[in-house]
Amino acid sequence: MSTAAIVVAVLAAGAAAGLVVVVRTRWLQSRTIEKCILLSVALHAVIAVVCGLLGGRAPASWGQRSDAPPSMVITLAADVGGQPLADTAIVDADAPEGGVVEPDPPAGREPAPPPPLVPAEPPAEAVVAGPPADHVPLLDAAVEPAAEDTVAESATASDAGAASSDRVARDAPPATERPPHLLPATYADRVGERRAAAALDRGGSEATEEAVRAALRWLVAAQTPDGRWDAARHGAGVERTATGEHRPGAGGRTDHGVTGLALLALLGAGNTHRDGPHAATVDRGIRYLVGRQRADGSLSGDAEFFAALYCHGMATIAVAECLAMTGDPALRPVVDRAVAHTLSMQHPHTGGWRYAAGDRGDTSQCGWQVMVLATARNAGLGGFEAAEARARGFLGTVAGGAAGGLAAYRAGERPSVAMTAEALYCRLVLGAGATDPATAEALAMIGSSPPSAGSPNAYAWYYATLASFHAGGPQWERWNARLQAAVLPTQRRDGGPLDGSWDPDPVWGAHGGRVYSTSLAAMTLEVYYRHAPLHRQRARMAAAVPAGVVARP
Repeated sequence: MSTAAIVVAVLAAGAAAGLVVVVRTRWLQSRTIEKCILLSVALHAVIAVVCGLLGGRAPASWGQRSDAPPSMVITLAADVGGQPLADTAIVDADAPEGGVVEPDPPAGREPAPPPPLVPAEPPAEAVVAGPPADHVPLLDAAVEPAAEDTVAESATASDAGAASSDRVARDAPPATERPPHLLPATYADRVGERRAAAALDRGGSEATEEAVRAALRWLVAAQTPDGRWDAARHGAGVERTATGEHRPGAGGRTDHGVTGLALLALLGAGNTHRDGPHAATVDRGIRYLVGRQRADGSLSGDAEFFAALYCHGMATIAVAECLAMTGDPALRPVVDRAVAHTLSMQHPHTGGWRYAAGDRGDTSQCGWQVMVLATARNAGLGGFEAAEARARGFLGTVAGGAAGGLAAYRAGERPSVAMTAEALYCRLVLGAGATDPATAEALAMIGSSPPSAGSPNAYAWYYATLASFHAGGPQWERWNARLQAAVLPTQRRDGGPLDGSWDPDPVWGAHGGRVYSTSLAAMTLEVYYRHAPLHRQRARMAAAVPAGVVARP
């Protein structure tokens, strides 16, 4: 065996061993781009060494002298633009003017014009996927927007698309025989007088309700005529490093994600695409998401790699909530496909979700996908028991603390307040008890870092509020008081174009922009009625079940 072959074999074995180490140690799961660049440089260096050893460092023609004058004959025989080109151009090194001898055109014929440029076909991946072949459009209903929608939409009345979009909803024939729909109990407090009563009963106030109304007015005005909320237009995609994670430019193309969040804020106050003062806005938003679902069920739109599954989760929860609240059968196949995509992205062994199928998972991503499954259940779908069991297993891998109530972003990392709150909410949704030791431990950590107007964090506050509310008890009362003191004063109430919105916070706000921050803040202040408190549901279930019988959540 030659020396070159031995060196090549050693390099190949070393590269294979290095690849195994990279995969087993999950080296690429942080600062992915920089590490991929480093691997690419190293790989190309290895390839260059191998090529130099096997094929020599210089082409075989180097050093070979030839005294013959170079020449080239090019025959143009194509038919371009209907004119045959049969002339011959001779390239000769001994000819004047650079060696090109142009033949004279035939008598009576002008020289042929140059061929027209033909635009290249766009690459397949650049084509935005349209609705699937079996897409069913939403059922049209006669939606007459109320005063709030009409006033907000007049701001964009100069755009003909907005007027056209409104006419589609208003001119549609009324649904004469809409089947009756029973609103799921968890959403019942969103509607009518029950909303104000639930807010007052569970810690809300007229101030929180006015903040929500102002936020929804701003969101309605910020919607584009095609039904989406433009993330980049409202400040998304600004590069920052948050909590040690580097996400270059993530958020700039998250229209599906922020559209899902804006719709969830509107749905949380009782609006649907059929009913409510902002029905026309919800209708346009739902149509936008449904019309751009991919063939694999994804609702991520054009989001970047780091944001795609987040956007899919947020959009799916919005469409599934709309289905649960209205029973619109046209939404059922959309939700079916979207949930199937979520299930396909779960790691089969760890039970987690992250950015791509096969990723071991992180707590932040897990929260949104668990909510996808929970919302789909409320909409009448089922068969998620195995996926939910795997999700419980994943939450165990990131747990910490004496009782296992704390949680880290990924296994082996230090627990944080945001991830502890998100993991607690997931565990409550998946059946954990409000009085479990792990729940008490998580609430203690959440309570140790109450909201402060000087250091806003919309993401952490949203999940900490959900966890505290659904666990109930004294921790909820303390958290709620501090929450209102921090959130209400930071809302923009200056009467200008930003009135009712919240500025993006310094943690993840720059990635999500103003629509993200405003939607999360509004949903946080809707907590009193968005979902029925889980701790009360469990208490009623326990009281209704005879001794010795196990109640399933």
